[in-house]
Amino acid sequence: MRARLLNVIAGWFVGAFLFVASGERVAAQGERGPLFLLEPGMLTTDFVSVPVGSESGTGFNMRFETRFPSGLRWFMPVVGASVTPYGTSNPSARGLNTPVLFAGNVFPLLDQRRTNGWITAEVPLLLHYAFGGGGAHNERLYGRDLHLQVAFRLHLGEKTLRDLGPFWRRLDVYAMFEQNLTPNEELTSGKPDRFNPVAMYGVTIPVGGTKNTP
Repeated sequence: MRARLLNVIAGWFVGAFLFVASGERVAAQGERGPLFLLEPGMLTTDFVSVPVGSESGTGFNMRFETRFPSGLRWFMPVVGASVTPYGTSNPSARGLNTPVLFAGNVFPLLDQRRTNGWITAEVPLLLHYAFGGGGAHNERLYGRDLHLQVAFRLHLGEKTLRDLGPFWRRLDVYAMFEQNLTPNEELTSGKPDRFNPVAMYGVTIPVGGTKNTP
């Protein structure tokens, strides 16, 4: 049942991506080109609701993200990858140095106009393809899981560094909390670990496109 649901969601994501990438115009007003984001930072696991026998771990993380603004507020497909090249300070199943591929849609939560230009909040819904994913039923090395993020972006460059030039003006500081909605079972208890988010935080460097979303 879960595999069928993930296949349906994956098909929707692929269709959404092809729809936007093909140049179809769903709304002329506010339409912008693809936005590439480089997001170096840190990743922390097991900092809340820690499973028995586990400890928090932190390591350098690098995210690569491409967004495709469509002109519709609730429709912004995204694809990307994330890797923690040196693992984390506490090696575990969630602190490996294997890459993660993801695709999904970004839903707005808080517009920066409501915070005087300082903060944007978003809720990305992402399909992950990662080592060890897919739960215990998956016999392959890599598998798919559905993840939900709550992401905050502090527009530090726009508010405090704009006089230093275009590069500094576009810099953001981000903090993301990501929960696996199709969690694997805990190794100790064998029960699904339904609340044990991963935290990611660092700097966003936009490349091309337009930084601000519709």
